[in-house]
Amino acid sequence: MPVFNQSRSRVIQFIFAGVFIAITGQLINLQLFSSKYKLAADNNAFYRKVIYPDRGIIFDRKKRGILENTISYDLVVIPAEARATDTATLCRLLNIDTATYKKRMRDLIFKNTSVKPSVFEALLTPEMFAKLNENMYRFPGFSLNERSVRTYPYSVGAAILGYMAEVDTGFLRRHKDEGYEMGDYFGSTGLENTYEKVLMGQRGIKRFIRDNKGRLQGSWENGAYDTAAVAGNNLYSSIDVELQQLGEKLMENKVGSIVAIDPQTGGILCMVSAPTYNPNYLTGNQRKKHLVEMLYFDPRLPLLNRTLGTFYSPGSTFKTMVGIIGMN
Repeated sequence: MPVFNQSRSRVIQFIFAGVFIAITGQLINLQLFSSKYKLAADNNAFYRKVIYPDRGIIFDRKKRGILENTISYDLVVIPAEARATDTATLCRLLNIDTATYKKRMRDLIFKNTSVKPSVFEALLTPEMFAKLNENMYRFPGFSLNERSVRTYPYSVGAAILGYMAEVDTGFLRRHKDEGYEMGDYFGSTGLENTYEKVLMGQRGIKRFIRDNKGRLQGSWENGAYDTAAVAGNNLYSSIDVELQQLGEKLMENKVGSIVAIDPQTGGILCMVSAPTYNPNYLTGNQRKKHLVEMLYFDPRLPLLNRTLGTFYSPGSTFKTMVGIIGMN
């Protein structure tokens, strides 16, 4: 065989070998190392629904619930599956424009990738939930997810009970091994913050099979791999809600604080910071709006806990000694 033909044959063999190695390498990469494509494939076949736990209830000294739970819903989206969504109808129901819709999508993809579920609209009002629920067939890639949110039946105790805040990327970095995910809430201030680990509970997961159109077809493996949500532990405080109500009434239109302590046990019976606010303002769909107003635009500083965050000169310290002597 001529040398020229032998050389050409070797070149062709090298080319085929190179192509084969490249294809094999890419297949190995996709199968073993590319989590992005694996995650996308899993999301096409399965739907992972987070079941949020009930946070623990906080009771007063007479076992009356002063911080409880109620049910709300989040609108959740997997951006990669929402391309066929009727965005005009969705924007109209949410009372947003298309520019806001696109910005939210970009932000969610940046924070949580396009193939993971993210909260698009949190804590829907009952009216908004009803409108969305009857139109969900128009919004592929979106779903309604139930969650437990806080409610304050007596509308008092904002300073001592505290409020919840949504986790952000900074919080997740600081608490990366503590089980939080995007869309979760945590105790930001007050007892909610101090006893976060006691109250938070543990989320559950339900897995569903989906058909080629993304419709849920039932539980995967009959729920064998589902995990139940575990409610948080309840907290029994020394607060007397009636005394707390009285203290807040006495401090209306005033600036200052009241702390009443049980001299026998040292338990806090009431803790009033004035001016205060209705703690229910920091739950539900208008939470962020009210928080911004009180934090940046209210000169009275209702979010400042004056019982702990400020210093005041004492009154007559001698009366304290007389009172203690009288008790003994």
